[in-house]
Amino acid sequence: MRVIARVAAVRIEESWEIPGSRVKCLARLTRSLSAAEAKRLEDTKVFHANGNVVTYACRPQESEELAARLEFELGRAARAEPSMGRRGFPSPALPWGEVGS
Repeated sequence: MRVIARVAAVRIEESWEIPGSRVKCLARLTRSLSAAEAKRLEDTKVFHANGNVVTYACRPQESEELAARLEFELGRAARAEPSMGRRGFPSPALPWGEVGS
């Protein structure tokens, strides 16, 4: 089972590139995300993943709420990934030929 990536730190930056009263948040994770996990985060249209850093834009008063949502999405992404066996191959639920043995 893959260890769920956690948010180690969040840095909030003001940005001229983001319109309105929004800030840019950079969340550093405890490990780099796999391609499947990064894609799952990108699919939310809120978070942008690159290695062990996730960025998102929000209003300052929403920063804690979105950090909590990021933690939730990281858990979902890790659980959605197929578990890998010892040698890096997907582990079948039941090995062939052992059904009903």
